[in-house]
Parts: sequence; structure tokens; C-alpha cells
Amino acid sequence: MEDDDLTPLLRRNRFWAATMTAEDPQFFQRLINQQSPEYLWIGCSDSRVPSTQ
Repeated sequence: MEDDDLTPLLRRNRFWAATMTAEDPQFFQRLINQQSPEYLWIGCSDSRVPSTQ
């Protein structure tokens, strides 16, 4: 995947984050205060790989 492939996605994400912050300046701070996960799980979504591997 080329870096340019991610550019539109990242641009839209920045726009969304700016919009949310403009509408509700405490939006992200409230999310931070509500969550404290112990783990970040990154799994494979490829259906060809069994979940046991």
C-alpha cells in the first residue's frame, strides 16, 4: 500500500476530529476518562487464517 492510499482516509479523520472538537471541546477528554484498557489486541481479519494460529 502506498502512502498516498492513506492520505484521503487520514484527511477525513482529521476533519472529523476537528469537527468533533469544535462541536464539543471535551469530547475526546471524556472518552479518555471512560476507558482504561489493559490490552491492545491486533488480530488478523484474514478468513484464510484459522483463529487458532
